[in-house]
Amino acid sequence: MLIGITIILLTLLVIVGSIFFEILHLTRRFLRGQRSRQLDHSPNYVNGFFQNEEDTPQMTNKNGWRRMFKTLFRKVEHLTPDRNLPVVKTDFHALTREKEIIVWLGHSTVFIQTGGKRYLFDPILKRSFPSSLILKPFRGTDAYTPNDIPEIDYLVITHDHWDHLDRLTVRAIRERVGSVVCPLGVGQYLEDWDYPAEKVHELDWNESLAIDTETALRCLPSRHFSGRLLLRNRTLWASFLIDGPRKIFVSGDGGYGSHFARIGQEFPGIDLAIMENGQYNEHWKYIHTMPDLLTKAIDELSPRRVMTYHHSKFALSRHPWTEPLDNIVTHATGKSWKLVQPRIGEVLYLDQDQEFEKWW
Repeated sequence: MLIGITIILLTLLVIVGSIFFEILHLTRRFLRGQRSRQLDHSPNYVNGFFQNEEDTPQMTNKNGWRRMFKTLFRKVEHLTPDRNLPVVKTDFHALTREKEIIVWLGHSTVFIQTGGKRYLFDPILKRSFPSSLILKPFRGTDAYTPNDIPEIDYLVITHDHWDHLDRLTVRAIRERVGSVVCPLGVGQYLEDWDYPAEKVHELDWNESLAIDTETALRCLPSRHFSGRLLLRNRTLWASFLIDGPRKIFVSGDGGYGSHFARIGQEFPGIDLAIMENGQYNEHWKYIHTMPDLLTKAIDELSPRRVMTYHHSKFALSRHPWTEPLDNIVTHATGKSWKLVQPRIGEVLYLDQDQEFEKWW
């Protein structure tokens, strides 16, 4: 009885606290006004909300939320690892800038160094309240901390969900970040967390930021949603392409959609596609890529190599933790693109062909 009451009180505390922080965030945004006014010029912002290019229900039917809660409390074998995962600890501070590399740090956190520039996508190296109650890292996957992050030229945030935008992490690395690039509306979080406004670049879909004379960072569509609790779709979500001598696509979160074929046609010759693979479920199949459609999306992008992410650190759905990895290995057989699946922290060289052992 006491345990049940405690769980209910903690749940209410999380909800009340989250609502308070969301209201505080929105109040500060509208008091400042500048970034709010930018939203009105976006063709993707309609009647106060961002929308996908295609009709995208968050749940597959009217009983979806009820079924989702039943699913979340259903016992699943091998939902999490029963051992420490084999993480590699790379010393980022010792890296020289001429190296062309990518290092996946678990879930959707990716360090990319190409063309002499450093990019860090969606870093979750700490866990702010209330996400700290939900996001429990698999054993061994919390080996990296904000102190491991070197000077970063571009911090890139794909959307505002707790497992992609963490207050404690981005504040901890603030002094080592040159600029922030994010979809429309997300920049206000960074400003609220003491990033100078002039360092924060918000982009709409199909807009870009010039990195140098050869490279642009392009903000591209994805099929997802935004919001950190009750307030949904007040900020934009996106995929990104580092479009330079090397083309690196980062999918962000989202379900399969027509945008993959369009991106593949508009930006041929993608060297590496980093694709969401995990936390999917039939109940929310439009907002996360299902396994049977992942290879279709990759085929339409037509990259040379593929690495998947959004798995192997948190259990946010109810599939066995190895299932996304096993599925993509099976489906990659006979494809024109090569699957590369390094361990967390293991260096992937963009200018080398590598073979990686199965580690899961």
